[in-house]
Amino acid sequence: MSGLVLITTMTHAPLVMLWSIMPTTYQFSGVVATPLVFGIGGAALLVFAVAYGGLARRIRHSGGLYAFVTHGLGPTVGLGVATLAVLSYSVLLSGALVLLAGVLTSSVGSLLGIDLPVPISVVVAVVAVLVLGRLQLRTLSRIYLALAASQVLAVLWLDFGSATTPDGGQVSYDAIDPAWLLGGSFSLALCLALTSFMGSETGANYADELAEPRRTVPRATLISYAFSAVVLLISGWAISVATGPEKAVSIAQGSYESAIGGNGQPLLLAVVGRLVGPEHVTTVVHLLTAALALGALGTSASIHHSVARQIAALARDGILPPALAARRDGGTPIRAGWFAPLIAGPLAFLAVSVDNTAVALVVGILGGLGIVAALALTSLAAIVYFLRGAEEDETGFLGWEGHMVAAAFALVVTGFVFVYALIRLPSVLVVVAPAAGWLFPVCLGGAFGAGVVWALVLRTTRPEVLGRLGRSDPA
Repeated sequence: MSGLVLITTMTHAPLVMLWSIMPTTYQFSGVVATPLVFGIGGAALLVFAVAYGGLARRIRHSGGLYAFVTHGLGPTVGLGVATLAVLSYSVLLSGALVLLAGVLTSSVGSLLGIDLPVPISVVVAVVAVLVLGRLQLRTLSRIYLALAASQVLAVLWLDFGSATTPDGGQVSYDAIDPAWLLGGSFSLALCLALTSFMGSETGANYADELAEPRRTVPRATLISYAFSAVVLLISGWAISVATGPEKAVSIAQGSYESAIGGNGQPLLLAVVGRLVGPEHVTTVVHLLTAALALGALGTSASIHHSVARQIAALARDGILPPALAARRDGGTPIRAGWFAPLIAGPLAFLAVSVDNTAVALVVGILGGLGIVAALALTSLAAIVYFLRGAEEDETGFLGWEGHMVAAAFALVVTGFVFVYALIRLPSVLVVVAPAAGWLFPVCLGGAFGAGVVWALVLRTTRPEVLGRLGRSDPA
């Protein structure tokens, strides 16, 4: 189980989120209590994980979300979710590759004095992800242990240093004070926070490779969400102590201005500047950049592995060509691993070629929002599934009834976040991404609609294949 926890947690590596996602949330929402928002978002996903775990204990299939939706809402919606999830994870991968390429260029330049063009770094990043994608789960878990260790050391140093070096000499708890949720846009902050947690729900994609998936997947998912929520809550608070809670918002908004030509500085760099003397800043920044590169590599590899297993599962179900279902002895897909890089690589290359940080921001939010939609449909599917099979299952709050209540709560939260984000985010991103107003609904709706149309065609031409969706025997 520890290996699966490492893999699912690294899909949103703590240092990556502290470096990029949390400052972005500060920037656009203006909420002083942003760390508390991340805690609330993590708690909401823990409730979702209860319903998700209930499905994982009853349904063993490496398709993950789409298999769960198929059992609850039928194969037509299930194939729509499969298409939406695969494309959303691939888009998320492109955002992670942009971050990885950027920090790789920075690290090579500072440590070796080599001016490595960012587009070349994208190619290197894609190759590294493809290499990790060929490894078996057991070997991959050992590598993730080293990657996670770098994240833990960096975060612990930041937390301890920040909490013991308070701005103004006094520790403030405003960043975790619910009263500060009333300033700025809490709903927008929740949208950005929730979309950044995506990844822990990929545990079911490894069901074929686990000895006891019905026990391991639910526990690993809960632990992964809980760990990320606690780390972001505590670390976000510690950083706000070092900068001053209200100053954290202005610093983050300044860093955004810097990205589009202003004079701001990244939030974590501002913290480092307070924690160490001028003579040590460069060395510490180099070390943090190296840890950030390892975290971004882990995030990219985790997303890549998840997409590969979903593609292999669709091939095993008969939806895609059977050749894509081929696996190594350890369960790692062979040919399916090429799919996500073929989508994410060109997107990442485009983003860095035009030198526009808005592209990376938009694709990250777009991918996360697509997974939020998939979680909402999975929650609805869980409600239908447990109601339909209740007479054959255990009762009580720890049985199907508790799982159904958790699914209902998760449906409300994820549904609200998805709808609110579609309406509100375009107006927020209009300065950096004028096309967001039509891009989000067209891409997400188009991906889901394409899957539904695909299912309707199969229903007419090959109904026996559609009937196997999410129900084929484990490899």
